[in-house]
Amino acid sequence: MLLLMADEALPQRGPIHDALLAYVDDYPLVEFILDTLAIELQSAEYEKEPARKKLVEVAGYENSAAVTARLIGQFETLPNQYRTTCPLPKALWGCLPDERNQWTFETTSSRLVRTSKDLSDLLPLHVQEDADKAQRFGGGLLSSLLTGPLTWEENAVHIQRDVEGFIGPYGGSAPDLEARRFIRSVCGLGLALRLFQVNSSYPVYPPKYGYFVHRKDNEGNWRAERKLELDDRISWGLEKLEMGDLVNTPEKRVHWCPRILEEMAQVIAAGKRAEPIMLASQWYFDSATGSDPLLPFIQAMVVLEILLGDKAASKEIGLNELLRNRCAYLIGSSQEEREDLYKTFSDIYDVRSQIVHRGKHRLNAHERTLLSRLRSMCRRVIQKEVDLLRADKKKDVPAQAS
Repeated sequence: MLLLMADEALPQRGPIHDALLAYVDDYPLVEFILDTLAIELQSAEYEKEPARKKLVEVAGYENSAAVTARLIGQFETLPNQYRTTCPLPKALWGCLPDERNQWTFETTSSRLVRTSKDLSDLLPLHVQEDADKAQRFGGGLLSSLLTGPLTWEENAVHIQRDVEGFIGPYGGSAPDLEARRFIRSVCGLGLALRLFQVNSSYPVYPPKYGYFVHRKDNEGNWRAERKLELDDRISWGLEKLEMGDLVNTPEKRVHWCPRILEEMAQVIAAGKRAEPIMLASQWYFDSATGSDPLLPFIQAMVVLEILLGDKAASKEIGLNELLRNRCAYLIGSSQEEREDLYKTFSDIYDVRSQIVHRGKHRLNAHERTLLSRLRSMCRRVIQKEVDLLRADKKKDVPAQAS
């Protein structure tokens, strides 16, 4: 309660308040202090028969005033600079052209990167404390077998994102959630642009994916902090991905991968203008890789609501009418196709309403076909929105040059 009172002493509105929410979360001081103490106590002396004790009874924490001053001093230095690196499944390594070890999505903050000497030198997977290494890089029984510095898997391709703020030992802060959302958005955008597709295989063991966290120190070097596991649903989603039919041979990859990656880079670099596309791609990834058809059905509808919805217009003509009109006219290439989309969307929206308002608990064979059609609509709408964004950017170039 005292920590909560301390949080209430911070600005409750304005630029500092907004920055702290972006750096940590809704309770920035509480989370920062508890997570920082957790990090420090991970390397404390092990007690065979631990007993509950006050923090001031732990060696090094006897002087509460000094500890408080130190923690507040660290809090005032926020934001920390982090680089998050998520290894992709081996089935997706072909998305990065062989002659490239890196494909930058934005000027500085995000990229695809392949394991190389440059990566290993810049981001070593090594911490000095052997006992601490097991906890920081996954924990569990297998971690006790680590006998030396961890190394990056050879030829692996990773999604990399630079974030600022504070990432604690258990994740959950705003920068951690941003890194996880970015992974889903990139993979969803790759699905929509046909760089990836969903496979039909089922792994023998539950997949476990995660991302490595490096923090920039005062000398400007990246120091390995830990590896955070991704949620099960993200791990299962990643495991279900493979290279799309458009790029499933070396010849096709040489031709199409650079084009698709360039499209993705233009979207990600567009910043706020592309936020709806990135958010819709995140939901599309969840829907396309989900197993229970009910939730993916709703997630797919959210994709269309993000890109085609309008609160004011939906009040006037209804959400169903708005979405099906905009969808049909955006992706329909003929009058006949528009009429088909118009009718199909009405059936889809009926199923959506039954799930949301009546608690529908299963889809029959026809409704599963509608889910497939709905996902196809989502993919095509995202593609169209990407095309429109790229066209707008081309129009902006002469104006900026002049």
